[in-house]
Amino acid sequence: HAYGAGNEPYDIWKAPSKDSTTTTQGSGGRYQSSTYEALKDARAAPLWRAIESIIPDARDRTVFALVGSPLTHERFLRRPNGTYGAATEDCLKDGSTPIPNLVLAGDGVFPGIGIPAVALSGASAANGMVGVIEQWICMDNLKSKGAIN
Repeated sequence: HAYGAGNEPYDIWKAPSKDSTTTTQGSGGRYQSSTYEALKDARAAPLWRAIESIIPDARDRTVFALVGSPLTHERFLRRPNGTYGAATEDCLKDGSTPIPNLVLAGDGVFPGIGIPAVALSGASAANGMVGVIEQWICMDNLKSKGAIN
């Protein structure tokens, strides 16, 4: 799994999806055009080079590869202009809100994008609502009932 920069101009992606060979919602709802596929390949090339600098035959060993784009993020993550995660200055430091007992978690909360980071934001939200002593008591209770080891 590799990410490119999330700050490139969106306009370069929107144009290929409107070219004359596009089936905007082709098989599986994917954007399809030779121009769009070529742009994805070109934008993925630096990532492949970085990976191949460590694993020289990475492409040969790759069984399955999907190259996403801001259009992919826009469609599947429902993000405006294909963005993902929060901008650094917009990232909530701890997910707290002015609403009592409402804590946010996800890619817009520190530490940001990616499954491990989002899971950590969820764990941080849970830890913010229940203190360590309460967690220990709950874990001891579950252990005494044989629910956990």
